[in-house]
Amino acid sequence: MFWWFFSLILLSLILWVAFRPVSVRGPASRPEPLTSYEEAVATVKSMQDADNDDLARDVCITKLYDHGRQTEHVIVLLHGFTNCPEQFTELGKQYYEAGHNVFIPRMPHHGLSDRLTDALVHFTAEGLVSFGDHVIDIAHGLGKKITVMGISGSGTLAAWLAQNRSDVDYVFAIAPMFGLAFVPPSFTRLFERIALLLPNFFMWWDPRTKADNPFSIYYAYPRYPWRALVEIVRLAMVTRAQAEKSPPAAKSFTVIINDAEPAVSNAEILKLLRSWQKHRSDKVHEYHFEKDMQLPHDVITPGVYGALITDLQPRLMGVVREVHML
Repeated sequence: MFWWFFSLILLSLILWVAFRPVSVRGPASRPEPLTSYEEAVATVKSMQDADNDDLARDVCITKLYDHGRQTEHVIVLLHGFTNCPEQFTELGKQYYEAGHNVFIPRMPHHGLSDRLTDALVHFTAEGLVSFGDHVIDIAHGLGKKITVMGISGSGTLAAWLAQNRSDVDYVFAIAPMFGLAFVPPSFTRLFERIALLLPNFFMWWDPRTKADNPFSIYYAYPRYPWRALVEIVRLAMVTRAQAEKSPPAAKSFTVIINDAEPAVSNAEILKLLRSWQKHRSDKVHEYHFEKDMQLPHDVITPGVYGALITDLQPRLMGVVREVHML
């Protein structure tokens, strides 16, 4: 009788977690676009000064590659979770050489000189959305048309911007996080609800080597607080709920999918796309890196094991150029 009673309690708890109402009301977008190139450059300079005040690592300070004037296109590159602007430097320089102004801002609490900092405990979905709004506002002064590219956690932010900012022209999300690869799609909603209930704790990207991970990039954090990851989960939930009701506000959205993706759920990414395509299929596109390439999750950072950056960068350049011409 005890085990029957225990099983019933456990089942009831699981059902409560799985089906309890969860608010998906997210932070609202508050656009305040800048009106001039000079104002935009001055605002970027103030961001760089703030980065120095925060003791950001030198290579992680907000970057701007500009042609001294507003260009037809500005490319905004959003680095990944626990990474920093240096992740996009090589690709950013190629977009600059192609004639675009390129803006690579540092995300809140990222890129600090102390790689074991606790700063990410202050990372929130609201702060991430506010950051995203701010960089789009700045981009208005840097280019007549705005292109945004983000990867992983910032790919989730890029999707949110696509959903909420009609003043963005082109959005590219590389392996955005809308679920985790090890969680079966049928359990994603349950996982999200459990994640929201768990207390905060730090996790290592590699629990075996921890801070001595030989494959870790020297400017990226080797660990992260669980709640910081959950804040990206929250933003994913908000964006998914919005996508079920309306198409993206941006003129074009392209998701770049790694068919050998080891970290995020491709099934959840495709669900988001299908939701949007029910409303406006002409706005939504997908591009795939083939499974036989066996790529890692991070296909941007130079030096990442298994990522043939010299092969991938021309393809990323090409997909942006192709969508710009549509």
